[in-house]
Amino acid sequence: MYEVRLIHAKQTQLLGSKTDKKKSIGDIIRDECPSLADGATFKQSPLVPGGHAQTIYAFLGYYVYYAHSLFRPRFTREYFRLSDGGTVALDWALCDNHSERPIVTILSGVTGTSCDFYVRRCYNEFVKMQYSVLVVHSRGCGGSKLTTPLPFHCGLTTDYREIVNAIHERLPKCPLLGLSFSLGANIMAKYIGEEGDGCPLAAGIIVGNPYDMYKVIEHLDSRMLSPNKIYDIAILNFLKTAFNENREAILKAPVDFNVSNITSSSTIMEFTEEMTRKVFGY
Repeated sequence: MYEVRLIHAKQTQLLGSKTDKKKSIGDIIRDECPSLADGATFKQSPLVPGGHAQTIYAFLGYYVYYAHSLFRPRFTREYFRLSDGGTVALDWALCDNHSERPIVTILSGVTGTSCDFYVRRCYNEFVKMQYSVLVVHSRGCGGSKLTTPLPFHCGLTTDYREIVNAIHERLPKCPLLGLSFSLGANIMAKYIGEEGDGCPLAAGIIVGNPYDMYKVIEHLDSRMLSPNKIYDIAILNFLKTAFNENREAILKAPVDFNVSNITSSSTIMEFTEEMTRKVFGY
């Protein structure tokens, strides 16, 4: 059993319509989400003890939900055309009276899809609340193909911004919410910061954000005898698969790629140096 600690800035923003009834975000979390406040506890299942076991469980859960989705699809696919000619796959699950109910936009982890275990579990809860769900895939992921040489990367917020603006224009009465995990959390946090007070999202939840991506990759790449190396290999394989599935489009970029170096990369850092950095001109 683990004790929960609520960590926040010394002063958090005050919210409320009247001065005498305003509450800080910290106090709102304590009152509305006691499971996240100091004194709460988390008791993990004995079947999946520790972070590594839970990660493996979630990974295996993907295939369960993927198989389930083949027989009982819950999403309607939309291919959204971006202003630069790129294409993003959007998976919709509209609730009743969807023209006025909240819409939760979900960004998942690296090469994540709407079949991800945590996405599906959240989906079930949002459906009960009569919220619509929109899973936003990265370029070239989720069964979509690249229509420009540009793939995705952790600092690219322009695609999500364009999608949010389009949905807000299409359904202006619907409050827009954000929920993101891992790589998607990095993108959403960056997007919210860039938008500032004018952000169209009424709220955003950032889960497992690798704030310093360079440090995270360096940590995964450098531990040969650590269980973390398994994640490094898995993520690298995801990236290589995405590259191979979209190789023809990516190689149209005016860049001198060494395909052999890309496909033989042994670490995420090597892959990033050989492909991502070059195609985006960093």
